[in-house]
Amino acid sequence: MEIAQLILEYIKVLIWPLFAFACLVLFRSSITGLFPRLKNAELPGGVKFDFQEAIEQAQQLKKEILAAPKQAEAHPKVSTLIKQTEANARMIDLGLQPSPSGLDLGYYRALIDQDPNIGLAGLRMELEILGRNLAKGFNIPLSAGDSSAMSIFRKLLDSGAITSLQFQLLKKIIELCNAAIHGQRVTKEQAESILDTMKFLADDYIAWLSWGFPRK
Repeated sequence: MEIAQLILEYIKVLIWPLFAFACLVLFRSSITGLFPRLKNAELPGGVKFDFQEAIEQAQQLKKEILAAPKQAEAHPKVSTLIKQTEANARMIDLGLQPSPSGLDLGYYRALIDQDPNIGLAGLRMELEILGRNLAKGFNIPLSAGDSSAMSIFRKLLDSGAITSLQFQLLKKIIELCNAAIHGQRVTKEQAESILDTMKFLADDYIAWLSWGFPRK
């Protein structure tokens, strides 16, 4: 009786590993075919790109932007920049939409710790809000057709509010976030790398808020 019970316990422990191994053997070709899908994201409209390669391209764009010669700035000079903790109060004061994170990227790091895809979805929302605020601050009219972040940033580019390299970087980050929203598997390290490309853009945005716009 004890031997029969012992055998039964072994069967109960081993049944699922044996079942999984059998599936792996029987459906090996089908399972192997799934791996490219994990690596290559597909956006709505059939646009495909290699997710990790897109991250590396975003990192390279960041380096090019930081290394590019600074253009003469036409905005008013300010003696001190506002603090990051004052960003939302400043945006409200200017009649702009406040940031979900208060421009604190630590907010998205915490989300990424819980779920990388959710963290990138939140970052995508943040970018659209900041784009709309920039358009309003630069007096760039947005039409009903400007419902996407990319259409907003395209208008900012055409109006000279952002540079071509900044536009390319923002486009790449939005593509990565969109892929995450549409089911691309994202690791914590990949999501944090995408977030890191945003830091200097957030710093530039805080500097823009410090220009001394008239109070609303």
